[in-house]
Formats: sequence, structure tokens, C-alpha cells
Amino acid sequence: MKFFTACFGVLLPLWLAYLATGLWIIERWDSATGYYQHGWLLPLVGLGLLWQTGTDTAERRRVAASWCLAPAAAAIGLGVVLALSLQLQVYLVLGTLLPAALWLFTCGRRVQVDRRALWLLVPGLLVHVAGALLTIDSLSATSLVIVLPATFWLIAGPDAMRGRVPLLLLVMFAIPMPMYVEGRIGFVLKEFAVTGGAGLANLLGAGVTRNGSDLLVAGQERTLYVAEACGGLRSLLAMVTLGYCVAFFLGGRQWLRRGVLLLATVPFAVLANVVRIGLLCLMASWFGVDFAEGTGHTLANVLEWVAAVGALLLLDRLVSRFARGPAASSASAPEVPVATAERTAAGVTVVVALWLLTVPVLWLSFYRPAVSGGDRAAQLPTTVAGYNHVPRSTVAEQRFQNALPRYVELLGTDDFVWREYRDAVGSRVHVVALFHDTNWKSVHPPRICIEGSNMAIEVDDLVPASWLGEGVMLSRIVARSNVDNWQYLTLSVFGTGDWASGDYNDFFWHHLPGALLRQSQSGFLFRVETPVTPGESLEVAATRCERFLEGVLPAARGLLQ
Repeated sequence: MKFFTACFGVLLPLWLAYLATGLWIIERWDSATGYYQHGWLLPLVGLGLLWQTGTDTAERRRVAASWCLAPAAAAIGLGVVLALSLQLQVYLVLGTLLPAALWLFTCGRRVQVDRRALWLLVPGLLVHVAGALLTIDSLSATSLVIVLPATFWLIAGPDAMRGRVPLLLLVMFAIPMPMYVEGRIGFVLKEFAVTGGAGLANLLGAGVTRNGSDLLVAGQERTLYVAEACGGLRSLLAMVTLGYCVAFFLGGRQWLRRGVLLLATVPFAVLANVVRIGLLCLMASWFGVDFAEGTGHTLANVLEWVAAVGALLLLDRLVSRFARGPAASSASAPEVPVATAERTAAGVTVVVALWLLTVPVLWLSFYRPAVSGGDRAAQLPTTVAGYNHVPRSTVAEQRFQNALPRYVELLGTDDFVWREYRDAVGSRVHVVALFHDTNWKSVHPPRICIEGSNMAIEVDDLVPASWLGEGVMLSRIVARSNVDNWQYLTLSVFGTGDWASGDYNDFFWHHLPGALLRQSQSGFLFRVETPVTPGESLEVAATRCERFLEGVLPAARGLLQ
């Protein structure tokens, strides 16, 4: 297959088919948490490694002399989309790296179509189609782990792939996790880091008292707040990526060495973040919270990375002494054979099939049903069944607004409220109300949010709600707070204008058929939580939640009209 045929017959249709997915990945790279900022470096790192290990000196001169394709394509792409979004421009520029990588893979030679790659490419594309059908961007993005290596295998041949699979698998570290997975891992890491950091600081005499994500250092009036971005997930993802690069592209090729380095990156990153938070607490004790949140924060970040990277390199040196084997080589890859009789029919069939696939996948990826107004949750009544809305304090509201971008990112919508209501005798319920349209997949089981609120779940079952209809069940969760050791009861229900259930599986299967036909039904999730006061039965607490739900659901359904 000729170079330009491969570019316009294989790479271009696949690039277009993944256009919406690529834009989603770039959007997540730029998310408020910064978990995936390292993704911007990976395309350039991959090209640099291909340049170093894929060609000899003479070949590099020949490639460099004729390698004007990528800059020219980038200039044309920027000119064409000058009036479009920056995100699309960036995606076009990144797309020019694909033909550049192909050129380095094949050094411009003509190779045969290897139809064996279709056994890998076809399943990967089916995963992408499934993600497009369900509008699950993370599923489509995950398929790239299969599709990218399979594509280069198809158009470059097995010999060109030899020794280069680890390079292509760098894409694993550029793909964001699903939101609910990211949120759960981020919460666990943050809990460990905050608890461990405060404990370490106390061992050194800082006198830290913890209240959730707030750390009050003895002698200070203001608390030190540990934000989501400082919970450890960002440094963990970057550290794992760095460990992979060190293991596969530097030093020896012994599998023992590579395995040890990859396994070590996780504890190194986690422990380094614990030490960083402990150091910040000590800085707050010595120099004040303002210093700790400013200059001290910068210094602690630098020290964290120096320590983690230094530990990784030291471990690499120690392990390499015991794990003997062939060293990593920068020699050129095996010669790509020149095809004497290219399988033209096979090549044409593949090209036509890919172009035929591109159009429907593009439509599935970009066509979404119209979204209703995004302020329905804010219109919910402030008085429900004898309960009155209690506004947040100024400090609490400021903290909520600071965390709002992250909440929107996790929930997939800004059409939600988080409120507290009280009745005349002071009984309180906490309410999370979320409205959805095509973003129904971002609505996850209530237990995920409850576990993310630093609670240990004791009971998770379904209870009947006859007032909603025959056979309708509510989700009931009884959890104990790890902060105040109080027991909390939560009743949750998913609903639409004419349907309701507390079972997440019912919710998923109710919306799935409509999503496949691009006819998603607007709906809501209500999660009503109340503390179980000392000496109070769970039935009494459940009655409070039921009374509130029975009073608010008619108003919620009215907002869906």
C-alpha cells in the first residue's frame, strides 16, 4: 500500500470516525482537575521515540529531506478552521502526527496490506460503534487501545510492528477514565492522602485536626483545604505514564525490571503525595496558611516530583543489577519489505469499507437529540411537604461554587441542586436533584456518591413505594459517616414524566432503547438523605424521606413538560 493511499484510504476515514471522540479526549485533557494534562506530551513523545528507534542515520536524513507533509498539513488545517473552535484546531494539528508516524513506520516504502490485522481492527471498531450508538465517549475512546496498533499493523505490516507495540500502547495513558471510575479512585486516593498527610504532620508536632477536606493546624485561624486536584490522582496518572516510559524506552529490556518499575510507580506516587500534604501542614504551622497555599504549595509540588522521580530512577538502577538481559537498543527497526505484488483487491476492499463506516459513525457521534433547558433543578420549590429550604452560609456557598466545575464534570450536567431542607421541629433532609436528557449515562448509582461522601454503606436494598404505583421500588441505603459516626438513611428514585424506579438497572434498560434510536427521554434523579438521630428507628427516618419525595416529585415531573 502506498504512503498516500494509506493516509487517505485508511488514516483519514479513521481520523474522521474518531473526530467526536478526539474532541472529547482533548476536552478532558483540559478539565478543571488537570488529571490528564500529561496527555498533551504523549503524541510528541511517541514521535520522538519513533524517530530515535525507527530509523538509522542515513534513513533519518532521507526522511528529514522529504518530511514536509506534517507542517504543510498543519498549516492547511489551521487555515481551514481558523474560524472554528480551538479544540477542533488542536485536534486537526494532532491528526497530522498520524501520517508523520506512518512515514517513520514505513520510511515511505510500499508495503502489503496485512489482512490479519483485521482480526484486531474489526473488534476495536465495533467497540467504537457501540460507544457511538450509546453516546458513551469513554467507551469509544477506550477502543483506540485496540484500533491504533491494529491500524498500523494493517498498513505497515508485521515487520514494521516488531518492537514498536509499546510505543503505540502509549495511547492508554492519554485516554481518560469514565467519570464514575475517576471519581471513585480520586476519592479513595484523597482520603488516604489527607489522612496520611495529617498523621505524618502530627507525628512531627503540627497539631492537625481534620474535618473532611479541611485541615486545621494548631495556632492557625484558617484551615488548609485539600482540593480535588491535590488528592493524588493527577500525580498518580502522570507517574504511571512516566514509569511506563522509563520501563520500556530506557535501560534494559528485562521483563523483571519492567514489571518492578511499573508496580513501583503507584506506591511512589501515593506516598509522595502523603508526604507533600504533611509538608504543607508543617509549612502552615511554621509560616502560616497563606504561605502554605502559595509559595509553599509550589515548593511542595516540586519536591514531590523530584523525590518520586529520583526514587524511580534509583530503583531502576538497583533492579537492573539483578535482572540481567538484553539492553534496550536504539538501532533501527527491521527493514520493511518492498512488496512485489501488492494485494490490490484487499487494499481497495479495506479502504471502501472504512469510508462506508465513517459516515454513519460521524452521524452517530455528533447527532444528539435537542437538550431541554438547563435550569429545571433550580426551579424546584423551596417549600416541600412542610420542609423549607435552608440557604448555605457565605463560606459554604463559596466553597460550593469553587467545587462546582468538578461537580458538573462528574455529573455530566449543570442542571442539579444540592440543598438542605428543615421542618418546623428542626428535622432535616439533604436533597440532591438532577435532571438529565441525552446525558442520562452520566447518572450513576446513588451508592457511588454516598461512598464518595466518606461514608461506609451498611445496607443497600430496595423498598416498596406504593404511592408511586404498583410494584415501584425505591433505593434505600443506610450508611455511617466516617467523620461524625452518625448513621444516615437515603432514599433515591429515578424518574421520567410517566415512569419511576429506584433500581439503577431498571433506569439503564429503560433509557437504552431510546438512546439507540437517538430518542433519549428526559428524566431526573432524586436522592433524599436524613440523619438517623440517637434512639430513632430507621422507619421513622425513612418516613421523612418518603414524605419529601412524595411532595416534590409532582413538581419535578411538571418541569419535564
